[in-house]
Amino acid sequence: MIQAILFDIGGTLRFIRKVKGRDQKIIKQMMSFLGHESDTKEFILTLEKREEAYRQWCEKSLIELNEAELWSQYMLPEQPPEFVRENAVTLNQWWRDSRGTRYVRADMVSTIVELARRGYKLGIISNTTSSVEVPQLIREYGIEQYFSTVILSCLYGRKKPHPSIFLEASRQMAIPLSECAYIGDRESRDLIGSRETGMGEVVIIEAEGTQPEDRRFALRPDHSIQQLGQLLDIFPPVVKPLPLDPSPTPPHIYDVALSTMWNVKQPDFGESFSDAVKVGFPRFELNHQMSPDLLELVDLRRFRIGSLHDPCPAVISMDEQKERDWLVSSTNEDNRRKGVEIAKRTIDLAVELNAILVVIHPGSIHGTTALDKELRKLYRAGLKDTPEYASLKQDLIADRAARAPAHLDSVIRSMSEIFEYSSGTGIRIGMENRYRYYDIPVLDEMGSLLEVSREEWFGFQYDVGHAQTLHQLGLCDHELWLKRYGQRIVGVHLHDVIGIDDHQTPGTGNVDFAMISRYLPKTAYLTLEVNHRLNLADLKSGLDNLTQFGVIERI
Repeated sequence: MIQAILFDIGGTLRFIRKVKGRDQKIIKQMMSFLGHESDTKEFILTLEKREEAYRQWCEKSLIELNEAELWSQYMLPEQPPEFVRENAVTLNQWWRDSRGTRYVRADMVSTIVELARRGYKLGIISNTTSSVEVPQLIREYGIEQYFSTVILSCLYGRKKPHPSIFLEASRQMAIPLSECAYIGDRESRDLIGSRETGMGEVVIIEAEGTQPEDRRFALRPDHSIQQLGQLLDIFPPVVKPLPLDPSPTPPHIYDVALSTMWNVKQPDFGESFSDAVKVGFPRFELNHQMSPDLLELVDLRRFRIGSLHDPCPAVISMDEQKERDWLVSSTNEDNRRKGVEIAKRTIDLAVELNAILVVIHPGSIHGTTALDKELRKLYRAGLKDTPEYASLKQDLIADRAARAPAHLDSVIRSMSEIFEYSSGTGIRIGMENRYRYYDIPVLDEMGSLLEVSREEWFGFQYDVGHAQTLHQLGLCDHELWLKRYGQRIVGVHLHDVIGIDDHQTPGTGNVDFAMISRYLPKTAYLTLEVNHRLNLADLKSGLDNLTQFGVIERI
């Protein structure tokens, strides 16, 4: 039963009537205060470019700076920092006010008052660079007393759809997320964040005078409305009064996805998603074992799919794709094109699901892999330190080096086509390092692939276990991947390795996660990719270990 209702502000309760070219009186006042003598158009253009750079950074990181940090780091970095910090709130409000005048929905006050009268706890979660506007708004309209919680991204430090900001509201209100509803106008921040945290109900309201978002969303709200007063039809009076001192145990959510590598062989595939959510996973990665039939069993309206691992859906299995040589690395042009088309289908599904990332396997070297298999056989027999092992390893390295160039050329051509296809979709493309030595890429080859593009969304999908396995075999030092390409990481597959058996519970094997944590970008999309034999307790243990090592964040 819903006991608390949380509101977005901009587009939900309040709007802005924009002024063309900004309010010149406010801009001149601002320039005079700063001692700027440049043309107003030049001044506005400079600040708008800087504001856009900040916006792009915080949209990617989901970190929101307070006014002092925003204006000293991004908006006016050439000004004395202490002066800017001391006056940042004033400068920020001038800049925001220059956009136009603000007004609220006609039925805002009456709806808020009635929902409070019906017994609901009310709160606000707002993405905003202003620490003063929202408090001023609710005071001005006489509704301040009805909101027990007000969380502003610029003060909290995170912005929607990061799940922590929703969880913090639940904790402050002392009401479980399952008994909270969220009212917002943008699926990309309000719906995604609410679903990732398991809020009881989500309502999307039509924002007056704004265009709907371009992207489609598989996630769906529980209700869609046009007027705020329609909430009164959705939320009847609270039947059970709230306890005087509610103290529910707050759940832990981990800022990491779970790969369906774990789900696909669970006894109840559909229910396994709910089980994973209870452990603390807010989102999932659809892996390359997801057939169209399995995909039909996933409740895409309820569970957040943040990434996909090509091929997905697996119309044909990856093993069959390899057998047919339908790979992006194929030296047969028809086969190579088939591999690219399969990757494009995965990207299409990622766009449909509003995902963040697509993981690409950059193919392999066609032909016998006997030397790789024999080397692993010797390793498992405990013969790594023998002359036989050393000789075989050199033969393997030489054989691969002789056969790789033509296949690498095919991959570079394929990734160039995939890059062009992905441009403008908003999807990150991550090229993964591999488990088998005859797979592409090895260390130097990754550098060649990354030269396809320097765009931030096109980069390295760092698979921890794969790098560790090649390290264990003596084929490539694990840390070299991070030293060379750490800044190009767009996504990470997290799992441990025992010997050369990967996809184990983090913290139970040979991987140095403390070392890894020093290299990971804050914007990397993190996924736990473990085998189906692990139980829920193993998943929870792995999450806690990764938190302790500083690899993931427990919210």
